[in-house]
This record gives sequence, C-alpha cells and structure tokens, in this order.
Amino acid sequence: MGRAGTRVSPAPRCPDCSGVLEPAGPDVSRYACPICRGVFRVERVAPAPQTRAQLPTDVPTPSFVPAGTVKLWWRAVVLWVLEKVYWTGTAATTAVLLLAGGSVKVMGAWLRDEISSWGEVVETLGGAWFQVETNNPDADLGPVLARVDAPLLFETIDVVSRRLGVKPPSQVRLSYLPCCGVVAWGRSRALLVGLPLLRILDRAEMRAILAHELAHLAQGDATRAARRARFVEGLERAVERRGGRLRGPLGAWARYCLREASWLIEPVAWGQEARADRFAALVAGGGAAASALVKTAMVQPLFREVLGCYDPTEADANLYAFFRAFWFRLPNEVRMAMRVRILAVDGPHDPAHPPLADRLAFLQSYPDHIRGPGDAQPANTFLGDLEIFEQMLHNRLFASTAAVEASVYHRAYS
Repeated sequence: MGRAGTRVSPAPRCPDCSGVLEPAGPDVSRYACPICRGVFRVERVAPAPQTRAQLPTDVPTPSFVPAGTVKLWWRAVVLWVLEKVYWTGTAATTAVLLLAGGSVKVMGAWLRDEISSWGEVVETLGGAWFQVETNNPDADLGPVLARVDAPLLFETIDVVSRRLGVKPPSQVRLSYLPCCGVVAWGRSRALLVGLPLLRILDRAEMRAILAHELAHLAQGDATRAARRARFVEGLERAVERRGGRLRGPLGAWARYCLREASWLIEPVAWGQEARADRFAALVAGGGAAASALVKTAMVQPLFREVLGCYDPTEADANLYAFFRAFWFRLPNEVRMAMRVRILAVDGPHDPAHPPLADRLAFLQSYPDHIRGPGDAQPANTFLGDLEIFEQMLHNRLFASTAAVEASVYHRAYS
C-alpha cells in the first residue's frame, strides 16, 4: 500500500529508516526502500538554484567507490577460474617434479617422518598448500549460542535482519577473537560475534557491526564471494609462512597466483565493504558505525599482543577477564594516541578492506540516529552472563595446557 503526500528532496530517503529510495517500476512517482521494503508515492520539488558559494564542500567523498557492476562480475569470474587453475597447476607441476627426480627428496623426507599428507609433499618441493574449507566449525569458529543464552542479542539480530530484508543466520557463534563476520559451509550460514568486542562496544555500535555483517549475508558475500576471499587470504598466509622456502616452479607459481588474485579481488572486496558500510550507517547511524570501526581497529592489535604475552599457568584470571582489565586500565591519553596513530598509519595494505580513513569518511557522511535509552549500555548486556562465556572460551583455548599431577599410585589391576 503506497503512502501519498510525501515531499522529498532530489535524493529521496525513506521516512522510516532513512534509506535511499529506489524507483519501483515504470511509474516515476513510486519509490521503494531496499531496507524496510516500504513503497512510497513521492512528489518531486524543484530545488532552489544554488550559487557556487552555496554548494556544500564539507561532505567527504570516499575514494574506494567500486568500479562498474559488469567489470566487478568479470573480475569475480576470473578469480574463481584462477582458484581452480591454481590447484590444478600445483598438482600437475608437483607430479612433473616427482617424475623429474623430486621423488627422491620426498622419499627421504617421508623416511624422516616429515611428510604425512599431499600438502607436505607440495611444500617439500617448494610450493604452497593450504586449506580453504572449514572442517571443524566448533574448534575454528567458536561455540554455538542458543537463544536462551543471549535473548537480547538474538532479538537485535532479528530486528536488523528484518530491516535488511534477509533471513536470520542459522547459527550464531561466539568467536574467540575480537572480530565479527559471516561464514558459510554447506547449507549453514553462521554469524560470528567476537567475545572481546562485547565489553568494548556499546549496543548502538554492536548494532552497526551486526548490520554490516548481515548485509554481507543478504548480498551473498558469505557464500561464493567469501570462498574467493578465503582462497586469497589462505594463499597469502601460505606464501608468508613459507617465505624463503618457496622455490622452483612451484614457488614461482604460488607468487604469481597471489599477485594476480590480489589484483582481482581488491575492487570486488572494496565494493562489498562499501555496500555493507552503507547499510550499517543506515541502520545504526553514521556516528555509531564509525565509532565501532575505530574501536575494532584499536582492539585487534592489542588483543594479539595480550594473547602473545599471556601465560595461563601463571595468570590469576582467564584470558578474556585479563584483557578486559587491561583495556579499562589504559589511560585516556594512551587511547587517544592509539586512535590518532591508527588513523594516521592505517597499517599494511589489505586487498580485502579499503583504507580505514576512507571508510570513516564514508560513514561520517551519514546522519546520526537518535539513541534509545539502552544504546549507551555496553554490548555485553546482550549475553546472559559474560563471565561464564569468558571462562568457557578460555577453557576451550587452553584445554591442553592443564598440568597433570604425577602420581606413583595406580588403579588396581591396571
């Protein structure tokens, strides 16, 4: 049912969710909102003439606007072909090297118990081999959350999913690291929520992150696009891990494929991130989305440092409680210095994500939303009991480090 009598600006926006309206059919007066699915009848008003001095000049323009849709589609197809070609070329080159004398080296490594899989054969001959699929989601992604464990979190996910017009994910998993994402394997679609972020962000910022990730899910970025991104990321990590041990035809082949894959995926991934950022700003407001992005960029390197220095046998608290106490003891001056440094340096080049400064400029061009009474509360209120989940994930990470006390006593008849 259309709603008449709505006067809008030359760029019409939805009066319910502030989303940019799109033409609905051949009728030029009917527009539809891609966010809340509302249909409106609009009446155009001729804008007042503006002089050069009246034109706005303070609206930032992002420099990561993606290329045309057709060009991105062709890049995605070529990247999919490149993935298939890489595995086929690596297997064929390995077979040729084995026939050319490499089998002697592989046999020697096998006798020394250095080879137990095909991937290790490839690496012995100077190549790079890695795993793309997720074999054990419980160990790799984190435990599954039930609705009774986090009713407010599931309620927020349902609300954001309705506004984006996407079916809620089949699973919500509590991730070990301070990052969020969407992952697909088989027919399952999982939303990952980083446990360390729940105490750092407030509810409005977490809503922005949920909208960003669910936008990836709505546009299919968690299926075919995510697999291509995992292939490029896995190849990059394998090349970095092997380093100087990449040699011969297999090493040159891995470096060549990584260079071409990074060049192909960059505009595709940047376009996906720009689209997801736009949805996050529309759902939660530009200020909340920008603040969540900055906090996440600050927390991730700190958590890596804490994880590298943490010793579970000597610490008085679990990893997550230790990091939480460390974060809140940081002086405000240090936090501000970290924020300025992140915005100034922005870290190494990442082909899967646009520069942080450009993303912030894009998000801050959207208006802020009026915050509700609970939006300023920490996001850990989405969970039933934060301490229980912190201890559970700590036990999963460090289960193998528990010391076994030696004893001279044995069970009878054993």
